[in-house]
Amino acid sequence: MKTNKSWLLVGLTLLLTSTAATPVSASLPGYYSSYWYKTRTMHVKKAVTAYQINPVTWKTHAKKHLKKGTKIRIANTANLSWTLKSSKLRTVHGYQWVVKKHYNTSWLRK
Repeated sequence: MKTNKSWLLVGLTLLLTSTAATPVSASLPGYYSSYWYKTRTMHVKKAVTAYQINPVTWKTHAKKHLKKGTKIRIANTANLSWTLKSSKLRTVHGYQWVVKKHYNTSWLRK
């Protein structure tokens, strides 16, 4: 009986020490972070609309709905907000694809 209790105690101790808390994945840096000055490859976490605009006049030339899971290359420029590139977005000379009115990173994942 005494050996059963000691084995139970040893087993319980091993179980408790082996189940260390796994670290929560770090969230992405904030909208104003210098991390976004460089173009990064990300995926869309929440569906969003991308607009193809003329950077001089801000007039919309086209828009495209990006679905969850779409792979994009994204950067945060000072004057155009989120600028992005993707194989899903056809580029036209003189226009850029941007995501407007999303001043956070909650719609992105690595």
